[in-house]
Amino acid sequence: MLRIPFVLAICVIMLQGCVTSKEIFLADGSLGHNINCSGSGKNFSNCLEKAGEICGSRGYHILDQAGNVVSFSGALRELSPNTRNPTVGYISQSSSTITRNLLVKCKEMAQR
Repeated sequence: MLRIPFVLAICVIMLQGCVTSKEIFLADGSLGHNINCSGSGKNFSNCLEKAGEICGSRGYHILDQAGNVVSFSGALRELSPNTRNPTVGYISQSSSTITRNLLVKCKEMAQR
């Protein structure tokens, strides 16, 4: 009985999402940032805000952006082991979640 509220809480957290960033090296060897602002409660403006926090007054170049709608049935797996069937089952939901990624590179400091 406690499993249902737990699963619902996890679903709500996944829908809201949080803005995260990860430093990556670009093809030219310079440092870039992959910013993730996935979830139905977020949009690309949240990614842009995070880019502004990371790069500050230098500004940034947007190198790439991607977004997809992923169905819950393909995105979520059951949280507990399936004792009846050795294969891992999927939770069946009719909703979807949205993934968004923004790849940015901070501009160089202007030299005087």
